Amino acid sequence: MRTLSTLLLSFVLLLTLGCASMPDPIEPTAKVDTSKGVLLAAVTSDGSSQVMDTWFFYRRKGTTEELRLDAFGVAGLLKKPNDFAGTESRMGRLIALPLEPGEYELFNWMLYVYRLDGYGYVSPKTPPPPHSFNIRAGAITYLGGLHVDTVLGKNPFGVSMAFGGNPDITDELARDMPILKRKYPNLAEWPVQSSVPDGKQWKLVQ
Repeated sequence: MRTLSTLLLSFVLLLTLGCASMPDPIEPTAKVDTSKGVLLAAVTSDGSSQVMDTWFFYRRKGTTEELRLDAFGVAGLLKKPNDFAGTESRMGRLIALPLEPGEYELFNWMLYVYRLDGYGYVSPKTPPPPHSFNIRAGAITYLGGLHVDTVLGKNPFGVSMAFGGNPDITDELARDMPILKRKYPNLAEWPVQSSVPDGKQWKLVQ
């Protein structure tokens, strides 16, 4: 009963946070507003059972509103979705979000994890250097593969838990373009510009 209550509480919390902080992805059959641009990113986790979700945060430059990219979203509490078939080490989804044109920045990551008393969060003590990117009307801006490997350890009771994360950001455009055309056919003809962060800079901050 306690496990069920914890799951329901986590579901409600994640639903609330998701609605407040992540815009709705583009509908595959909907006409896309060409006055806006599209942020495209592959957000993945290593599939650890200790991780409920992997988050990357971005914002419009010069503002403080934090927006979020989710690897799994609310559906991940029941079964983790995976756009990258054939691998259990990179699980998550390719996300296409409509955004107003302008300058944005990717500035942090976080793991949403299980704890003995419910849930918790893992994030770097010092955020990585922000990565600036531009959203142009009628174009896709690709941020790459945004991945976090889970660092596990034992708590005082000998139970394996997530104590850290190791971000791994890479250019996966060759892998992700076929997925884009299959998942978002309404974006298949849109021009794509890459703006992939320097993964080494993000690894230096733990």
